[in-house]
Parts: sequence; C-alpha cells; structure tokens
Amino acid sequence: MPMSYTIEATNKTKTALFTVFNDSDQPIAIQLDMRVRKMKLDGSEEQPETDDFLIFPDQLVLGAKKKRVIKVRWLKGEVKDLEKAYRLIAEQLPIDIAKNKNSKTDIKILLRYVAALYVTPKDGKSKLNVISSKTKKDLSTITFELENTGNIHQILLNPTLTVYQEDQSFPVTNLEGIKGENILAKTKRSFSFIPPKEVNVQKPYRIEFVNAD
Repeated sequence: MPMSYTIEATNKTKTALFTVFNDSDQPIAIQLDMRVRKMKLDGSEEQPETDDFLIFPDQLVLGAKKKRVIKVRWLKGEVKDLEKAYRLIAEQLPIDIAKNKNSKTDIKILLRYVAALYVTPKDGKSKLNVISSKTKKDLSTITFELENTGNIHQILLNPTLTVYQEDQSFPVTNLEGIKGENILAKTKRSFSFIPPKEVNVQKPYRIEFVNAD
C-alpha cells in the first residue's frame, strides 16, 4: 500500500514510499519491479521494462507478520507536458513455505500485487470526449469510444451516461464495466452498455458522457 501514488515532478522530493506487509505465518521472499504502463483500447496493458526509477530494496525476505517500507525514487528530470504512468509490481518468489515429514511435495504459494505510480506535470488536467458510438449487429448493445485528450489520467468514479433521441434524454443506469475504470492521458478506451428500452437503436441517437469530479 498504497495502491496508487502520484509524484509531482516539480517537487524536490521525487521518492514514493510503499509499504509491503506479510500477513501470513511464514516468511516470504519478494521481488519488486517497475514497468511502464501502456493502455490498450480494451483496457489491457503492455508493461515494458524501464530504468526510470531506483527501487530500494528491490528484493527482500519478509518475516511473518512483518512489514517493510520500500523507496521508489524517480531518476529522470521534470515532466513538463504529459503525465507518465507506471506499474510497481511486487511478486513473491518461489520458495518452500511449508514442509513436513508427511507431505509428499512442497507447498508453494505465489502472490503478485500491482500498484499504480504516476509522475505528473504541474497544472495537469484531464478531458474526456466521446469520439464515436455504434450499435452492435444484434441491436442489443451500444459501444462507444472515450478519449482522454488531457495530460493526466482520469478514473471514472462518478460517471453519468445519457442517450439522446428525438429531443428526449434517456439516462443509462447500468454502468457495469465503465464505473471505476481508468483512462490514461492521451489514451482511448472502448466501452459497451445496454441502452434503455425506450431507445430505438435503429433510429439516430447520440450519447453524452460526463464524469463528475
């Protein structure tokens, strides 16, 4: 923890502090790694390696019920235009954590936790726009693309989606798969929803998307 951390690149202190806690009854070995976060249209990610940070320590053995503070230091200069998004990955290394005379094989439990880390420019702002929408062939679902043209990410914590048709508005109440999603800076995402029953998808319509602060 935390699961998300933001470093303002204009600040003198460019170190993020994460706490790793072992809540098990056995010691575990942990390896930490930083990756660049590149988001695809469907929300999946590419995570290429990066040398933009120094992690200390990047490997450790954590005793049962123990915790350790991890320092992640930004090594590059000021970010002036576009927020940079990363993933801090903490992985348990494959060591034997249980073994006795009666066990035929060693028990290995591997855990993997992923946190978000952002390096943000001064006065960053996100801006969302619906750039396209279409009805699927089965006429039951509408898909639309949402673009963040701003220079920092935006999490869809309080989204509202409305379909407009023939001077009437129809709020979409089921936002499963949309609410809580993240759109990185200069990134597009594709979403789908079932339109209200009053909407005739075979006639012209438009959709409006707002994410309240």
